[in-house]
Amino acid sequence: MKGLLGLAAILALSGCSAAAMVQVTPLRDQSASQIEADRARCNEWAKGTAVVTAGYAACMISAGYEAPPGVRSTSQSVRLARTPTANDPVGILIDVLECDREAQREAESGLGTVGKAIRDFVGWSANADKRRQVFVDCLTPRGYTIGKS
Repeated sequence: MKGLLGLAAILALSGCSAAAMVQVTPLRDQSASQIEADRARCNEWAKGTAVVTAGYAACMISAGYEAPPGVRSTSQSVRLARTPTANDPVGILIDVLECDREAQREAESGLGTVGKAIRDFVGWSANADKRRQVFVDCLTPRGYTIGKS
C-alpha cells in the first residue's frame, strides 16, 4: 500500500510541471534566462487551465515559441503566424481545444458506440490522419502555422 501511495505522489508531482515534458523552440532569439522565465511563468499559468499541457503550449506560443499543442490531434509544433498580443494565451488555448474537439468529432463520426468503447479501452486513435488534417485545417485560417517552415 505504501508503494502505491508513493507512486501516486510521484505521478502527481511530476504531472504538475508541463514545462518538463514539452520541447519548445524560441522564435525571437530569446536568451537562456528568458526561456527559463517564460517556462516558469507559463507552467504556473497552465496550472489554472482545464488542460495543463495545452495551456502550457498556448502560453509558450503566445510568448514567441513554437510548441506542440498538447492535444491528441497532432504532435507537430504550432506557432503564431502573426505578432502575439497580451491576451493571446487564452485565445490560443480556446483555438487549440476547439480545433481538437472538431478534429476528434470528424475523425470519429462513423465509429459508433462499440468502436468508441474499443478506442477508449485500447487507447487507439481512430482515423489519426484525418484527425490531424482536420486539426490543421481548423487552426491554419485562425492564424497559426503547423510544423516547421
